[in-house]
Amino acid sequence: MALRLVSPNPLLQIFPRLVVPSKSLPLTISLPSQHQVFLSAFVRPVAFALNVPGLLSDLWESVLRAVPKKKTSHMKKRHRQMAGKALKDVRNLNTCPACGQIKRSHVLCQHCVENIKKQWGKAQLS
Repeated sequence: MALRLVSPNPLLQIFPRLVVPSKSLPLTISLPSQHQVFLSAFVRPVAFALNVPGLLSDLWESVLRAVPKKKTSHMKKRHRQMAGKALKDVRNLNTCPACGQIKRSHVLCQHCVENIKKQWGKAQLS
């Protein structure tokens, strides 16, 4: 990065109307130039002392360099796209009133359903 010459008053470059007195309001306070330089060094915010265009150019260079180095292969795209989604936790669990096994609420108990199928299978065979 090349060094740039800083103008004597960078505030004038950024905000020219801020420093120049308005025509409608007369400037009643006039300080000597040494006091103005001394006060402007302390009153000036930090952002005005920074070299904003230089910082932006450095950031822009890093943004341009933050690109993929190689093209993503078709296989890797498909793996990422077809990957299984995260499973949600099952929180609605109850105990079956008939057999006491754990089951999901509002769903038939699998153990009881298997017992009923066995009983019906025996009844149909005989």
